[in-house]
Amino acid sequence: MLTDLSEARAFVEATGVQSDAALAAGYRALDKQFQGSTADTEDVVTAAIAYETSGDEEEARWGFACLDAMQVFDREEDGRLRLEPLLQKCLSTGG
Repeated sequence: MLTDLSEARAFVEATGVQSDAALAAGYRALDKQFQGSTADTEDVVTAAIAYETSGDEEEARWGFACLDAMQVFDREEDGRLRLEPLLQKCLSTGG
């Protein structure tokens, strides 16, 4: 999938992460903020508040809930979150 741009795009489209401008922007902000590291839920929401919602905590929590439902996060054993690696790679390749 990572070597075929059309497959990467199809995978990204199927996730729905780019179906809404706010969600896509939130995802990009999280990718930029955490750069592959883990974060707890509050760190993720705080990053979304700081970068994408102009301080609207309710909107940030909505965005987190949507992204979480789309399964864009992997949960570590300690409960910390990491962006799902395959989706992250597909998006970074232009998917």
